[in-house]
Amino acid sequence: MSFAVTYGLLFEVTLLHNYFLNSGEETFASMSTSGKQKMLQSFNTDSFAAITPTLETNTVLKNYKMVYKKTKTGFSVYIKVKETDELDPFIKVPKDLNLNFLIKLNDYQFENYTNLDFTSTQVYLFSNVKPLTEPVSFEYIPKINDNKLISNTYLVSEETTAHLISILQPSEQQNVFGLISLTLQGDNSSGNIVNNSEKLLSPNFKIHFDNRKTLWKYINRKAGTEIKTNAAKPLTQSGFVEIDPLTDFTPSQPAENQYPNPSVKSITKINSDYYSEIFI
Repeated sequence: MSFAVTYGLLFEVTLLHNYFLNSGEETFASMSTSGKQKMLQSFNTDSFAAITPTLETNTVLKNYKMVYKKTKTGFSVYIKVKETDELDPFIKVPKDLNLNFLIKLNDYQFENYTNLDFTSTQVYLFSNVKPLTEPVSFEYIPKINDNKLISNTYLVSEETTAHLISILQPSEQQNVFGLISLTLQGDNSSGNIVNNSEKLLSPNFKIHFDNRKTLWKYINRKAGTEIKTNAAKPLTQSGFVEIDPLTDFTPSQPAENQYPNPSVKSITKINSDYYSEIFI
């Protein structure tokens, strides 16, 4: 006699980043469906972040017959369900069950091409439940169809950060960029993972980072000159941003001159402005 163990999708988390998904000045959001699919084919969150369940969450996953599965665009969590109802977990799961996942960066240039502020005393929190130490303006984790990009509003206070780090195991506490903290029923019904009958809703949460835009500074060491663009330009891995010497600089530059796009390696911040330096 044989039988199949059935798992249902509890939830998934999709991570996107416009540095990898935009093409020059063409945004991922404005692309056709086929254009988006083409960009996603070469996209992998491993290129900039490592996401793992906390040690405590790993134990919870095992206890409730859940499975964590990495994907190219984030991760999914599955749960064993009843043969008679694939929306009903095999083991009764409390609605206040909380699952936490660490986000650690594995690209030292992430700060250069990501439109966020970075601090060693605060972390980014993506959650469907507001911590008691956060204000009513707390930003909840977006859903897949929400037209939201991650901003500094997801950076929680030093008090909240200290508490979040303190509940991690010592081996997990270093170099935490962010935490994904999901409770089966959130503060709002739109963030719920299970309904009031504890049946699966299988939501898809989204963390969509924006690419940084910088003023492009062209430095001619031989001539001893520097010029910069009038407006900030997007940094992207793909595509090319055309520079018009007549309109992008003040005063305008000779039309025959060529201006390459910068890499993400050389970026400086002066006051509140970011500059990409290109040596020509």
